[in-house]
Amino acid sequence: MSGGTSRNGRLRTVVAGVAGAALLLTGCSSSDTGEENDPIAGAETAPAEPVEEEADDEANGGDEAAEEPEDSIERPEIDLGDDLENVYEDKETGDPVKDAILRDSQGFQDAVAEGLVHHETNRPAMTFYLTGEALANSVQLVQSAIDQGLSSTGTSMYFGYEVTMYDDSSAGVLFCRDFRDVATIDAETGEVVEEANASAKASQYVTRVELNDGGVWQTTEYHFYREAEECN
Repeated sequence: MSGGTSRNGRLRTVVAGVAGAALLLTGCSSSDTGEENDPIAGAETAPAEPVEEEADDEANGGDEAAEEPEDSIERPEIDLGDDLENVYEDKETGDPVKDAILRDSQGFQDAVAEGLVHHETNRPAMTFYLTGEALANSVQLVQSAIDQGLSSTGTSMYFGYEVTMYDDSSAGVLFCRDFRDVATIDAETGEVVEEANASAKASQYVTRVELNDGGVWQTTEYHFYREAEECN
């Protein structure tokens, strides 16, 4: 895994909920009820209250371990443009499988951001890094951004990664996202719709990944926790 990777683009991986939108790049969702949802299979329930959850065990399983070098898999290029930067914590576990999981978890965030930036739900990276409910719900999030004409600008910081192996082909991943420098903009005009909130507290993702036949750790489901104590 290459740590400290930065990728540019116009959308943060969860855009602020405007007019009821639930987009995958800010710290908000359209369903902010504070009610606890069913946890991801194999994962402990996080102490914070979930903002948004997609839960499904559907994924493509695989028998091959992910010890292959990163460049042995032909991965789609991800273009996030010039206005957004995703910065990832420089962290390597020393375990090649867990490092591969971390790399592909970053691909999950960048893939959805790319769809939001380009206002396209069918970018190759989306189906490369996501499957099952995670893919279905992320497509809906991107479509919501398209329908409202929203985009974003700024820098998101990702940190606090933890990987828990369930078995040889499935794992849970925790990580935090600091979006204090991200503003929501009109995708066509670039006009700021919602200013960046410098006091916003970091949020936490709780995800499940599964190894597919191509050796990619695809995100199959995720929970999103706003203002998580573990991240602040």
